[in-house]
Amino acid sequence: MNSPSWDLFIIIFLAIATGYGFILQKEKAAATLISTYIALAVTSVWGEAVYNILSGNTILFNQVWFQSHLSIFTVKAIMFGAFIVLLSLKGEYLSSRTGTVGSTILLFLYSFLNAGLIVATIISFMDEAARTNLLLQSQAAEMIFKYQNYWIALPAIILIVAGFRKKSNSQSEQ
Repeated sequence: MNSPSWDLFIIIFLAIATGYGFILQKEKAAATLISTYIALAVTSVWGEAVYNILSGNTILFNQVWFQSHLSIFTVKAIMFGAFIVLLSLKGEYLSSRTGTVGSTILLFLYSFLNAGLIVATIISFMDEAARTNLLLQSQAAEMIFKYQNYWIALPAIILIVAGFRKKSNSQSEQ
């Protein structure tokens, strides 16, 4: 019997995350997307430093905090996930207006692009050997990683375009 492929895992994750975005609605899905960008920035800048502190590889902290074999991927992935969860639950980004109906297409785009951004970011945290191995095993992972720059740029572009659309719609209603 064949074991499930990474493609199956990635496709299921994309479907669940997109569905979750629909449950959250547009404002909260956009806030989660913003949280993902913030988590990406924080993890990219501080991930290695946190890894060095936890593994005792710094001048200031010569104590090893964990005796297990911590990898930089593990530290970055945990930091990334923790920041997304904390910022999504506690962050205030968008005012939720009563009476506004979110566009289903826009909600789908926010949710799907957020899920793709999360997968692309997690793949980028892997060391070269693990990433190469994953990309050889999974066509979905290869396609997501190949177009990583689009996963990063498209949500921001859609947020901007949607903001202009929202502004022009509110002006035409007056």
